[in-house]
Amino acid sequence: MQKREKILAAVFGTVILVWLGMPVINRTFIEPVTTRQNQLKVINQQIDQKEQKELELLRSAKQLGDWVAHSLPPDEHDAQRLYLEWLNDLAELSGITNLKLSPGRRIREGKTYIAIQVSLEGTAAYDQLCRFLLHFYQTDLRQNIISMELDGTGTGKSDPLELKLTAEGLALTKAKPRELLFPRARLAATLNFDATSLKVNGTSEFPQETPFRIRINQEFLTVNEIKGDTWSLVRGASQTVPARYESGTPVELAPLNQSTDGSTKLQQPLTQDAQVLKVLGDRYFPLGESFLIKIDNEILNVTSRNATEWTVQRGLLDTKPAPHVKGATVVQVPEYLQALYDYQMIADASPFAKPVPDKVYQLELRDIGKQTVVRGNTLDLSLPLSGINPSQAAPKVTVKSDLPGIVAQAGKLQWAPAKEQKVGRYPVTVSATQGDQTVEKSFEIEFLEKNTAPQLETVASVTAYQARPLSLQVKAKDVDEPAQKLRFELEAGAPEGMRINAETGELTWTPSVSAELKEYPVTVKVTDSGIPAASNSQKIAVTVALDDAFFTFLTGSIELDGKRIAWIRNRATNQKREVKEGDAIDVADLHAVVKTITDKYVVLEIDGKPWMLSLGENFRSLRNLTSVPVLN
Repeated sequence: MQKREKILAAVFGTVILVWLGMPVINRTFIEPVTTRQNQLKVINQQIDQKEQKELELLRSAKQLGDWVAHSLPPDEHDAQRLYLEWLNDLAELSGITNLKLSPGRRIREGKTYIAIQVSLEGTAAYDQLCRFLLHFYQTDLRQNIISMELDGTGTGKSDPLELKLTAEGLALTKAKPRELLFPRARLAATLNFDATSLKVNGTSEFPQETPFRIRINQEFLTVNEIKGDTWSLVRGASQTVPARYESGTPVELAPLNQSTDGSTKLQQPLTQDAQVLKVLGDRYFPLGESFLIKIDNEILNVTSRNATEWTVQRGLLDTKPAPHVKGATVVQVPEYLQALYDYQMIADASPFAKPVPDKVYQLELRDIGKQTVVRGNTLDLSLPLSGINPSQAAPKVTVKSDLPGIVAQAGKLQWAPAKEQKVGRYPVTVSATQGDQTVEKSFEIEFLEKNTAPQLETVASVTAYQARPLSLQVKAKDVDEPAQKLRFELEAGAPEGMRINAETGELTWTPSVSAELKEYPVTVKVTDSGIPAASNSQKIAVTVALDDAFFTFLTGSIELDGKRIAWIRNRATNQKREVKEGDAIDVADLHAVVKTITDKYVVLEIDGKPWMLSLGENFRSLRNLTSVPVLN
């Protein structure tokens, strides 16, 4: 036999031996190892199950301990009485009227707890009902509303609803007996409505760690700091209103429901704008409903989820979206925060209001009056469009006009006149289109030269006399063509009784006899009828003085050396003056020339006309030669 044949025979023989011996090898060596591996796997599973059961037992024990701490008193009669009183206070605080509360069933569940029921009936507006539910579910009691009926005929939030509900609280047999539902103290001093701290007596059963919530009558307050018997406060918590309370008023603990179940961690980082997050697990989180979670300092609302992937709303309850690292802790928020969020949601819309039909948008362009543009200015006109559908693209605006450079964009008409633009009136048509709706309006643009302000002729000062009418003609000029209408007026500060004719500019005033002798600053304003109107003003000093003409008399006359001499005397100042024919005399507002002197009178020329002043008369008694007293 050749060497090659020997090798093949040996290999073939080995294969035959292995094939024939495999059952023996498997039975002797492999099967025992596999059996032990399976047994070890079963044992590990049993260990895991036992550990999980132990965790469940520990969790249940902790939960039971929490329930005991926040249970009604163990005595069922005390529990029902105190629970009914508390619900009555809560309903009154929320604004519910026509209250009727009655004890309900007491259901004993073995030796663990008793379910205490209270029925409540009353009348409430929708927001009052929401407020009651907020206060109810924020309070740290083992309680729930097991039934509620509402009956109302209105359609708005303020319409009354007839309310019937049954609340149920748990009284655990292991709870601590007590005479009050919640600890109470009393104010040691008056608390004003704006006070931010209070002093209390009897606080041994209150928490020593802050913050915690208290109730005084119908106000909730948050205690932020404790220093001895003095508490620092935030007033008007939980939608309540601060008020004033006298010393001795009861202060009751109003514990917030801090219970929470779920806790997990992020599988991967969460960016600031992400709406989906991944967690390691969702055990102990609510099933089939949305709920709030907290990651670091941000509160999020889980709207839908599977085991590890959750869709969320970001930055709720006054928090802001922020990035979170992988492994960040995700916890369910306490019940009192969930209640606050639910309250905000249901308070925004009443389920009893009639549904609002879809809004119909009717595009409308209101009338556009004549627009005036003055050379040097531009037109920037927002079009009076209404009925714009926000779900569609903005209306497209077009304009038709012979004016060069006028454009329509973003709901506006804009025009910057060129230097060579001619003065005139120009028709304009503007249209707006949104969807299948088009509206159109026509109007006129008037282009004018720049208006020049009128100028007042200078009148620096004028004198007015007590009890004498003053008349001053104020004049103004306007260089604009065509001529514009001028309007005169007195600005603030003019003396009482002073007037100016708006059309003629005649200023009139009669100072009273008791008017103070002084200078009165008067500002006269003139405005033209240009577009836009232009104006100018001027200050005039009006001085009130004694009427010397009233106090100045002709006291005598004589002839000396063939010349007649007359004497005039100012009785107010006791000044005397000697005049002769041809002399000029200025007395108050009279400017006269002595023409003739006789024994009984003198003749004066005033403004080219002869006037006679008799002996013993004052200058206000002047008469013309026809005896018409025109100067009186």
